[in-house]
Amino acid sequence: MTTIGSLCTGYGGLDLAAERFTGGDTSWVCEYDKHPSTILTQRFPGVPNLHDLTAVDWDTVEPVDVLTAGYPCQPFSHAGQRRGTDDHRHLWPHIADAIRVLRPGLVLLENVAGHLSLGFGDVLGDLASLGYDTRWGVVRASDAGAPHRRARVFIAAIPANIGHERTWSTWGRRTGPADSSDTSAHPGSERHGGRENTGSVGCVDNSHAGETLQRKRARQLAGDRGSPYGPYTAAIRRWEHILGRCAPTPTVPNGPGHHLNPRFVEWMMGLDEGWVTDTGIPRRAQLKALGNGVVPQQAVLAYRTLLA
Repeated sequence: MTTIGSLCTGYGGLDLAAERFTGGDTSWVCEYDKHPSTILTQRFPGVPNLHDLTAVDWDTVEPVDVLTAGYPCQPFSHAGQRRGTDDHRHLWPHIADAIRVLRPGLVLLENVAGHLSLGFGDVLGDLASLGYDTRWGVVRASDAGAPHRRARVFIAAIPANIGHERTWSTWGRRTGPADSSDTSAHPGSERHGGRENTGSVGCVDNSHAGETLQRKRARQLAGDRGSPYGPYTAAIRRWEHILGRCAPTPTVPNGPGHHLNPRFVEWMMGLDEGWVTDTGIPRRAQLKALGNGVVPQQAVLAYRTLLA
């Protein structure tokens, strides 16, 4: 059984994807924040949480076959101040330390596309100095059929030494073809109470710009004029088909007005109903966790493409 270790875990979206395409199980997670940790306790029962990434002694941690990390995007995001290595949330050096000690056979990383122009060279350089070959690419959530763009850079790395038991081709055979018809399927498993739903996936083009086939098709389709989604109706219906369930209402009453419904955001992120919203954490914490999370279907598509 392939073992998976997770850093900067959040609600576990990257790890759901890793479980899906490797057939493995998550052995441990590492999440410092209180509310995402509550989600992990309920959704990954019995899986240890190492908590503070900066304080872990990696020599005492169980080695794993696959290491995942959706490390904080704030140092690199165009939505922030882009302070890079000067940002106190810059955790990449600690992740590099974990890789150096644990020597996983496959490293899976994720961050915002803005990382490509700030700090990305440091990550590639560190991986090379640690003896890893690297592949990377930008994939959007819409490439996997989701009704939103959410472009992210995904990185895969394996040990570069000749004769290592798992090469790009062996990992690729393990994960299946990049255009497999179940790439958009929810990556949940029986252990997590997920469903296996199938649907068609997007076309990953060779640049960050342009449109996927679904977006072009959505523009060509006449939207339902009675729909609350207006011009986004076709995209919403496509994601409903892929997930196998209807979209929750986007807003809910809040006094005299309305506010954003976390269940709708959860649905937009491709998660099982209640994965975040039925864990008892406050509404604001739900939205924060969802906003920082990974669309599992997007990650499955990205890594199957990189490893194929």
